Amino acid sequence: MSLPTHLWLQGPNLGFFKTTSFANVGESCWTLITRVRWTICIVLFPILILAVSILKTPPPIKAQKILANALYGEIVKTVEEKFAFSPRQRAVFECLRAPHAQDFLSVVPIEGLGQCMSAVEYRAILKYRLMIPLFSDDDPCPVCRKCCLDSFGEHAVHCKEIPGFKYRHDLVRDVLYDVLKRAGISAKKEAPVNFLTDPLEGRSTLRPADILVFGWEGGKHACVDLTGVSPLVGLRDHGFVAGQAITKAEAGKVAKHEKACIENQHVFVPFAFDTFGALAPDAVRFLKRVQQVVSSKTAHVKGQNFVFSRVEFAIQKEVAAQLVARLPTISL
Repeated sequence: MSLPTHLWLQGPNLGFFKTTSFANVGESCWTLITRVRWTICIVLFPILILAVSILKTPPPIKAQKILANALYGEIVKTVEEKFAFSPRQRAVFECLRAPHAQDFLSVVPIEGLGQCMSAVEYRAILKYRLMIPLFSDDDPCPVCRKCCLDSFGEHAVHCKEIPGFKYRHDLVRDVLYDVLKRAGISAKKEAPVNFLTDPLEGRSTLRPADILVFGWEGGKHACVDLTGVSPLVGLRDHGFVAGQAITKAEAGKVAKHEKACIENQHVFVPFAFDTFGALAPDAVRFLKRVQQVVSSKTAHVKGQNFVFSRVEFAIQKEVAAQLVARLPTISL
């Protein structure tokens, strides 16, 4: 007999309201509550387990995205068979298929991070990438006034005058430094290291590291050196290969500075990119490691290419600025 029943039976007889009646009711309620409690546990426990597993499982890819990827994949496979490409169009098409070359399109517009373009800039960069003519062939460059513009904007992108190639280099450097700082990676911009020189010219060409990352590899500091190139270098020669320009630029930087860095107990990281957004292998490895650091410190990073997208957007934004600076007023 349960304790509540025993207590009720030991109580006084209240006449019409007999204690035994209350005892029976109390025991029935106690049994009901016990049964309901276990029923709720048995029913809700599997539901709780299912809910937890659903929350841990990444959301499925939408059917529309699957179909779009399949469709565009088939179009890319047959596009060169259906259309007669010129050598330049074929080269640009191959360059745009490089990994991360399209990452800037997925950037969320955030003005505080510099992730925004004007409508004119966005149209200009899309025309440049889609090979839509931007300029008249024989118009002189309004900035340097030394060369004639080509219709697709190659001179505009690589013109040495301000706003020019150095400005694009500096913006990409600043964005990369900001990414490192927000990830909690200790770094310094334009850091004097007293050993980065041109081996052929000696200390007369002493220059700072674009970015110095402290304790990057084995406790050694890393000198990150940025360089940007045209992806169409060597297009007029036979045997053009997409991506060869950044590979050669990376190799040139390694030959120039790696030995000096090793002798001074530093690590050298060449960061080569082209105007379409393709990255050299060392740059990709560097950004992947930065992405891992960001992901480990932030629980809700949207998208796996957050770091790549910011850097790619900076490259395209400054390419667009160079194009717009040379557009005739009527085109704006």
